Amino acid sequence: MTEAPAAASGPETPFSYVCRRCNSCCRNKRIQVNPYEIARLAGALGISTSEARARYTKDSVLLQRDDGSCVFLTPEGCGVHADRPLVCRLFPLGRVILADGSWYYTHLDPAWANGTFGTDGTAGDYVASQGAAPFIEAADAYFHWYVGAAHALEENPGEDEDGEQEDLLDLDGQIARWAKETGTPEPDDVDARMRLHLALLSSQIGDSECQIA
Repeated sequence: MTEAPAAASGPETPFSYVCRRCNSCCRNKRIQVNPYEIARLAGALGISTSEARARYTKDSVLLQRDDGSCVFLTPEGCGVHADRPLVCRLFPLGRVILADGSWYYTHLDPAWANGTFGTDGTAGDYVASQGAAPFIEAADAYFHWYVGAAHALEENPGEDEDGEQEDLLDLDGQIARWAKETGTPEPDDVDARMRLHLALLSSQIGDSECQIA
């Protein structure tokens, strides 16, 4: 294993990584997932987001087995690789987003990564090769909503109970409720469902900016 550079601050930073499929990144990692990521996983598993959240997450974090392995790790590798969350796609990079919308990449502990690091491309090239674009777009939009919701809660303390907030994050449940109330058919496409979910969330706090056009 070659030594990882100290940090990758932006998409143009020289960076490359060749995975050796050791599955070390699938063990003892806290993988937080947003509603879009849960919807992608639920679609791959053929279940609802409500069921996926109940069976495979706790407090929006993927469950681990007793040995520390991800609940989706199989002897052949990731069992949901095509729909894996953003954190998994970015590894061994991390992406930090701030409340003002600015962001930067970081390197995770190289002890977790047994692949080969290099400078044959850029951090942006690597992220693009992992099919991360729609996941980043969704992550940023949900984060924007979270920041707005936190501000709204500060201004109106006591108006939102934890159980209600948890229900808001159930993409399928929220869309099903909207469809029943409006008599409108639910969209089938997961990206369209995510956009609708964000619109429903943003309406709760009077913020249209967190919706994806």
